[in-house]
Amino acid sequence: MRHTPVSRRHVLQHAAGASLGGLGLFGTAAFAAEFMSLDQARQSVLPAAQVFSPLALGLSEAMLSAVAQASQTRIPRGFNPQCWQATAAERVCGWAMADRVIGKYDIIDYVVGFTLAGAVSGLEVTAYRESHGAEIRNPAWRRQFSGRKGPGQLRFGDDIRNISGATLSCQHVTEGVQRLSALLFTLPTLKLET
Repeated sequence: MRHTPVSRRHVLQHAAGASLGGLGLFGTAAFAAEFMSLDQARQSVLPAAQVFSPLALGLSEAMLSAVAQASQTRIPRGFNPQCWQATAAERVCGWAMADRVIGKYDIIDYVVGFTLAGAVSGLEVTAYRESHGAEIRNPAWRRQFSGRKGPGQLRFGDDIRNISGATLSCQHVTEGVQRLSALLFTLPTLKLET
């Protein structure tokens, strides 16, 4: 049996190639985390609520067009948020809406609470599937939304600041909250206090 001598350079080149290839595999690994259930998120954004009753939205093309115009955002394909009317002691105390947006590549699920006047009462990220940018779950970033009323007070970069390294997640969640706020003011079945 004949052995061929192998140089040190040859061994190092193959070892480096194998380890870089392995890094490539680890770099594309999927990341997904569910942080809370819809029930937990609804209770978090409207803590006084005792009951959440689902509302059928029945979104028409005219309503979607009005939402797009009011929020100055594009309505994503398949836009179909869930909505609940929140009650406490048999009195309406607000609404919760759940939606999803695309971060950079994957879906982000979130829930927004609205007061009777239509102001944001809270925002919770329920599921995040990106490998980067989960900083949008930071309470300080989410607190920026509280008290803002209407899509005109929810402008990315103006009213809602960015997080470096999570730009697309920040922008898309902000635009999603703008759409939900515009939808809230568009729905004829909801009686907002003025």
